[in-house]
Amino acid sequence: MNNKTMDTVNTLINSFHDNWHLPTLQLVNAAWRERTPSALLEAVQYTEQAITALEHLQTSVARLVQRDGSTITPEDAWRVANDLEELACSLQYITVELGELAIQIAEECALT
Repeated sequence: MNNKTMDTVNTLINSFHDNWHLPTLQLVNAAWRERTPSALLEAVQYTEQAITALEHLQTSVARLVQRDGSTITPEDAWRVANDLEELACSLQYITVELGELAIQIAEECALT
């Protein structure tokens, strides 16, 4: 990618990480600590929004690298694809974790 395009892509990925990925992880950790339906719901809702934001990010990045005048090196393409895949895998793992927590909270509520 040309430097301007690569800078823009890096900014978008870093912004997603700061505004969606890290806060999602923080909410998931809080949900595990608190083990309440409300904390779980907050983490689930934010995770859903983060997944939607990642889908938009992936679309935006694809458009940036496909526009006229944009060049891409194999190394740049691999790095960007890897970054996006890592974020997607993290959100998938978070979704599984929240499902496990939901089961545990339901079981705890059933015992009380």
